[in-house]
Amino acid sequence: MGEVTTSYKSNIDAELYEPFMIEGRQVGKVHWLRTDSGGVGVLNAGVWKAEPGSFDYVFETDETFLLLDGSVTVDTHDGSSVELHKGDIVSFVAGTKATWHVLEPSKKFFVVSG
Repeated sequence: MGEVTTSYKSNIDAELYEPFMIEGRQVGKVHWLRTDSGGVGVLNAGVWKAEPGSFDYVFETDETFLLLDGSVTVDTHDGSSVELHKGDIVSFVAGTKATWHVLEPSKKFFVVSG
């Protein structure tokens, strides 16, 4: 039987980040805490950071995150808009189409599931 990881540990100030790409365009950097599920389905968690800019994004799975630093606005294609500042927590459902506006250097801790 293979080795089973029972805990994952990192730090929001981690140095190891990789480019976060959407359709060949870098829209930030990501530090992965975990990329596997202990059960059925998807479970990813990590820290994402980005400089100011805008990009389109489709939430392929449910995503919940805590904005650790910065300010962003997420305009969903159904016409709603969510303004987020340091300390705000939000959750988006799978299939949500949105345009992100990173207004200042930002960092979030996220959990993706589905």
